[in-house]
Amino acid sequence: MKKSNRLTVFIIVALFVGIAAGLIYREVYPDEASIKSFSDGISIVTTIFLRLIKMIIAPLVFSTLVVGVAKLGDLKSVGRIGGRTMIWFISATFVSLFWG
Repeated sequence: MKKSNRLTVFIIVALFVGIAAGLIYREVYPDEASIKSFSDGISIVTTIFLRLIKMIIAPLVFSTLVVGVAKLGDLKSVGRIGGRTMIWFISATFVSLFWG
């Protein structure tokens, strides 16, 4: 197996393991109160995961923009690309707020 495909395989395997764990738990503990307490207990894992993702996104986007601007060099190109970037960012923000 190639090293680049390893992460994809791990994600797919984890997906099926999660589905199997949910099905097995539902078969072993069929009452709704038990399922509710299990979902409340496991929700902390999803909350932590989503907060970690949000924590990584902002620095990643910022560093990508800074490196991209630094590699351009020409001030005229930076202004033009910066303007396009701001228009794209504002329009995407407007669409997501309108849709949400």
